[in-house]
Amino acid sequence: MSSYWNSIAYFFRLPFFLQWRTALVQLPRFVPLSILHITSPKGPHPFIISLPSRKNNIIHVYVFVPPKPVDLGDNADAQRARERTGEWKVPVVLDFHGGGFIMGSPLEQAPYASMMSRELGAVVISVSYRIGPFHQFPAAIHDAEDVLSAILDTDGISKAGKVLRIELQRYYDMIRSDVLAKKKANTASHFEHIKTLALDPTQLAISGFSAGGNIALNMAISVPPCPELSMSPTVPQSRSLSQTPQSADTLSPLLLPPRRAATVLDDVNQPWPSLLPPPQARSGMVPLLLFYPSLDARLLPHERPLKQMPNALNPDDKTPQKPRTPGLFSIMGPSYLPKKLRGHPRASPGLVDPSNVQKNAAILLVLPEKDTLAVQSDVWVDKMNGQDWNGPVHFGDGREGDWDGHHGGSAGSSNVPSRENGGLEVWHAQNCRHGWTQFPDTFVPKHERRERELVFARTLDFVKDNWQKEVAVSKQQHRQAERIQELRPLRIPSQFNGLAE
Repeated sequence: MSSYWNSIAYFFRLPFFLQWRTALVQLPRFVPLSILHITSPKGPHPFIISLPSRKNNIIHVYVFVPPKPVDLGDNADAQRARERTGEWKVPVVLDFHGGGFIMGSPLEQAPYASMMSRELGAVVISVSYRIGPFHQFPAAIHDAEDVLSAILDTDGISKAGKVLRIELQRYYDMIRSDVLAKKKANTASHFEHIKTLALDPTQLAISGFSAGGNIALNMAISVPPCPELSMSPTVPQSRSLSQTPQSADTLSPLLLPPRRAATVLDDVNQPWPSLLPPPQARSGMVPLLLFYPSLDARLLPHERPLKQMPNALNPDDKTPQKPRTPGLFSIMGPSYLPKKLRGHPRASPGLVDPSNVQKNAAILLVLPEKDTLAVQSDVWVDKMNGQDWNGPVHFGDGREGDWDGHHGGSAGSSNVPSRENGGLEVWHAQNCRHGWTQFPDTFVPKHERRERELVFARTLDFVKDNWQKEVAVSKQQHRQAERIQELRPLRIPSQFNGLAE
């Protein structure tokens, strides 16, 4: 309760230009769950678990439980195991919503999360992570790590891992009891013999949209030390709140009240490894689903170079770019991520060397053509392909050999059968906007709805295919794992020059 009143007090100490914007963007987090009967009528609908986290924080996660098991290629063996043990080992999808770290809610993910739960027979966990201006970087990354840690804690040793499994089982017991008591004619047979629902992190997928894509990629990278940040204050000294936006830098966190300084980073001179088990510990693929992710935070949205894909890197394109006025995300973004920390590899995961990306992460990257993130995305793809992460590419313009999700792929990067990583598949969405996959149908043109159907169909196949695969573990990977504490320090560029180190 004290935290609640502290947040209220903090809100009223914000400058007015941040106050009214904060009130506006926080509204979606107060929409009741009943709205999902309209926005996501097919279900399943989520229930909410409050997971204990570090420093006495609480993370609210929206949990979607599948209505029944789904055949993922091992149906006969899995069904016999369920009938013999009475336990359903269910796959897991960990999902992160978008919103530039200053807005958004798992409710907007409900249609996607419900679809993934139904079609994959998976428990989908959508995280309501902490955002600005009430919280600062790296609060969202900490929340994501703590939820992932709870998922991976199969023995329920940690408090969060125990709470997650207890509440999930309690919910399943309620649903099962209700179904069996009513003796519905269409009762799924699994309710009759399955008494226990258990998360199976050996079949794990991680997805994220926009800022959530940034978080999802964060879960699959190990970042090197950042000594250049060790001498920099996390947040500059606060100025007087009497300053107006006209007399101060409105795109700086300098106007934030001093009592809510940015989250203190761990020692920047130490590496920050991924929580995911390395391939030599578990060689199964982890599908990493990145929908228009934010990869480089060093430029605010209105400062980003804006060209259409897939020609964003065309050196012959000399078209001048019109200056843009700072919008909501440019004004409020620094309240979560101060300028001095935008180059931190957890804030800009695209800066991390591809060799530090989890080898058993099979990456699907979905890129809309009309997006301010287009250029940095193309640069990152080239960077990844330069270190053998290349895979099939979908352009959707009818060119010969274009990837359709099942055939082709020769028009872009080709598959490398002998690779020692999960590979990177790219889907270019022509004439689509940033966030088009999450907009309600009423606001989505016909061509974007069609593209969304194609993208989500490919997403489901991508997950199913990669859950059946394993990555080859080489001696070099063993050596890399042993040297995880010896990662080369990252030099953060002083000026933006793409995603090069």
